[in-house]
Amino acid sequence: MRYFFQVLRGVASAMIGVGKKKNLAKDFDAVEKSGPWLYILVGLVMTILFIGSILFAVRLVLS
Repeated sequence: MRYFFQVLRGVASAMIGVGKKKNLAKDFDAVEKSGPWLYILVGLVMTILFIGSILFAVRLVLS
């Protein structure tokens, strides 16, 4: 569970463009050990949620 929150934090910080070099090194180490698939999956889900929230906000404003 702790690993999942590390992935979630890493993807979120990558999406907004902030982060520490130390955390980036941790993320790269985790990818080397367990593969990139969890990062890819979390990134896709977060991107879909972001786009969905933008579409919802636009439709709410235009209605």
